[in-house]
Amino acid sequence: MAGSPALAAAVDQHAAAVRDLLVGPGGSHPGPDALMKYLHDFAEAAFRRGWWPGDARDWEFVRIVTVCWMMRHGAAPPSQNGS
Repeated sequence: MAGSPALAAAVDQHAAAVRDLLVGPGGSHPGPDALMKYLHDFAEAAFRRGWWPGDARDWEFVRIVTVCWMMRHGAAPPSQNGS
């Protein structure tokens, strides 16, 4: 994401939304189990709607990248930790 400020900003926004969904506004970082369940449920719902990875900038793709990033890097979104 270092080479794409737009992607980093999108991931930052998605990370905040996922955190709010899983732990509430102002809550701590969701744990790996909660993130994995969210990712599984989100991807299944997207596939049922007919979505398939194809555009690296569509909403679903960025949400999936965000959750994977959160599982790997922890609580701070990319704009806050320099990743």
